[in-house]
Amino acid sequence: MDPADSGGRAVSVVPSQPSRPLQYGVAIRESNLPSGVKATCWAIATFANNKTGLAYLTVKTIARAVGLTEATVSKHTGLAEARGYLRKERKFNSSIDYYITVPAPVLEEPPAPPITSTAEEAPAWPLHFEIWSADPDSY
Repeated sequence: MDPADSGGRAVSVVPSQPSRPLQYGVAIRESNLPSGVKATCWAIATFANNKTGLAYLTVKTIARAVGLTEATVSKHTGLAEARGYLRKERKFNSSIDYYITVPAPVLEEPPAPPITSTAEEAPAWPLHFEIWSADPDSY
């Protein structure tokens, strides 16, 4: 992968693992990617091989499938690659192989320690009760 995107800015890449289109669709749906990036990723997934996750596509083909410009598709695929949802391999003839991937699971935070309290800290219910009578004359 090229360490810089088309604008010359450094891009960090999230570790990811190959995916199949169905799992990929679920991962994209549950991601926090912008909607245009999601649409671009879903379009690529429809062309991807079910076993390898590889899609041989041109930016023009993706742009037609999503209804966006080629420049916008390039930006979207760059963001998806940076977040671990795509891997692009540039070939010698300026074509690109797209691999649909799912970001590696993030390490889970350890569970919070259980809350321990004593009756002196916080009673479970009010200690003072008032009983109201249904008879209004009894007040």
